Amino acid sequence: MAALRPLLLLLLLLLAWSCGGEDVEVLCADSACYTLHRAESTWKNAQERCRDNGGNLAPVRSASEAARLRELLATARWAGPAWLGLALPRGHCVQPQEPLRGFSWVAGGEQGNFSEWASEPAVTCVSARCASLRLPGGWSDRACRSPLPAFLCKFSFQGMCGLLPLAGRGSVTYSTPFGVRSARLAAAPFGTLAEVRCEAAGSSAFAVCKGPLAGGGFAWHPPGPLCPVACGHLNGGCQQLCLDGPGESPRCACHPGYVLAADMASCVPEDSCHPNPCQGSCRPLPGGFECGCEPGYALAADGRGCSDVDECESGPCQHECHNVPGGYECLCPPGYRPAGPAGRQCHDVDECAQPHACPQLCINIPGSFRCTCRPGFQRQPGGDSCLDVDECLRDPCPGACRNFPGGYECLCPPGFIRDGDGHGCSPGEAIPNTISSSSIPGTTSIPWTTSIPRTPGMPTEGLGGGSDEHSADGPRLLLYYIVGSLVAILLLLAFALALVACRKRAAKREKPPAKNAADNYCWVPEQPESRGERR
Repeated sequence: MAALRPLLLLLLLLLAWSCGGEDVEVLCADSACYTLHRAESTWKNAQERCRDNGGNLAPVRSASEAARLRELLATARWAGPAWLGLALPRGHCVQPQEPLRGFSWVAGGEQGNFSEWASEPAVTCVSARCASLRLPGGWSDRACRSPLPAFLCKFSFQGMCGLLPLAGRGSVTYSTPFGVRSARLAAAPFGTLAEVRCEAAGSSAFAVCKGPLAGGGFAWHPPGPLCPVACGHLNGGCQQLCLDGPGESPRCACHPGYVLAADMASCVPEDSCHPNPCQGSCRPLPGGFECGCEPGYALAADGRGCSDVDECESGPCQHECHNVPGGYECLCPPGYRPAGPAGRQCHDVDECAQPHACPQLCINIPGSFRCTCRPGFQRQPGGDSCLDVDECLRDPCPGACRNFPGGYECLCPPGFIRDGDGHGCSPGEAIPNTISSSSIPGTTSIPWTTSIPRTPGMPTEGLGGGSDEHSADGPRLLLYYIVGSLVAILLLLAFALALVACRKRAAKREKPPAKNAADNYCWVPEQPESRGERR
C-alpha cells in the first residue's frame, strides 16, 4: 500500500494539470469555494462553465454569503458587474412584493428571503431576466443574452483542510477539484492536491486533502510539515515539540493536554471542541476554545450558548415587524404590499386597477376601496350592485314624466317647451314638431314637444326604441287627450239636453188647461137688427 501512494499522488497531479487549471480569484471558507472568472460570456454560457466544473453560478442566500462575495471582488480589485445565479425564466412574471421579485436561484433548494437589490428589476412577463452583482451597490437585472465581462461560481464540499504546514522554506500551489490553481488559499476543499517546492532540498513534494477522518474533520496526507529541516532550526517548524530520530524526518508533537491541529504543526487543547461545547461553532485556542454564533444570533452570557437577536427592536419595518429565529419579517396590513429594499416598506394596493372591482364606480382609499354608483342610481341594500332611481315617483315634471336608466325627462303639455336639462317645462312656443288637427274635426293645431334629450354616454337600448318611436309619443298622448275631452263634453251636453227635456215634459203634466164660461155655449154669428116695417 505504501508503494502505491507515490503513484496515487502522481495520478492526482496529472489529473489536476489535465483540467487546464484557470488562473482566477478563489475564496474558500466553511464548506464552499467561490471563484471570480474574468471572461466575457452570457448568463447561460457562464452557468454551463460553472456546471462543467461541478458547481453553479453563485447564489447569495444570506448576509454572510454576500460578505464573502464582496470580499472576493475586493481582493480581485474587480469593480465591474459579474453574473450571479439568479434568474427569471421567460413566461414568469416579476413579483414586486416578493424579496427575490419572482427570480429564483439556479442552484435550487430553499430560495430564502435575503435580497440585496440596488435597483428594482424591470416589470415583465415575456422576457428572460438575469441578475448581476456590482460593487459598490448590489444586484441589478438585465437581459440574459447580453454579455458581461465576469461571472461568479460556487462549489460546495463536505469539508476543508487548513494550510499545509511547512517546516522549512517553500511554496505551495493548490490544484482544486474544480480546476482552479492558486497559491493564495486560506483553506483547501476536500480532494485538493498541494504541490510543494522546498527551497532547501530543491525538490517537490505532494499532499492531498483527505477525509473525513475517524475522529471527524479533514487533514492533509501526508500530514506534514513538509520541507523538513533539523529540529534545531526553528524547532522544525513546530509550535511546541519537534521530534526526530535516526532515519526519521522531523515531526511535531504537543505537550500533555494538547493535540496537533490539522496543520500537524500547531497544538490545540485536547478535545477542546470535540465534542462541541458550544451551541454554535467552536474554534480551538491555545489553552481553550472560542464559541461563535450564526448571523441573527448573539453569544449568550455564559460564552457558549446563542440567543436570538430581536431585530424588530430597532424598528426596521414601516408597519409590522415579526421576529423569527435568526432574522425578521416585515408584514403589511391588508390592502398594502411590501416594497423597497428587503420589503421593509408598504405601498397601498390600488384595488380599483383590478377589472370588475365594482359594478359602476370605484374609489381607491388607503388600504381599501369603496364602490359607488353613477348619478341616477343607488346602492342595493346589502350589496354592491346599483339600481336605477325612478325619479318620476317624485313628480318632478309639470306634465308627463318618462324614467330611463340613470335619469328622467319631462314631456311638456301644450303651450310649454322643455328646459335645456330636460327636467322642466317653461311657457312658450313649442318646437314645430306638432300633430295636425286635420285628423280631428273641429279642432285647431296644437303644438306638442316630442324630442327627448339624451344624457351623454347613456345607452339608447331599453329606453323604448329609437328616435322615431320617441317622436310619436307626444302625438299619441295628445290624441288620447283630445278624444277624451270631446267624449266628456258630448256626454255633458247630452246629459244637459236630457235634463231640460225631462223638466219640460213634467211641467206640462202638472198644469191643467184653463176653463172658459163660453165653453158650454155655442156661438151664433151676430145678425144685424131689422129696421123694417114690423113695429
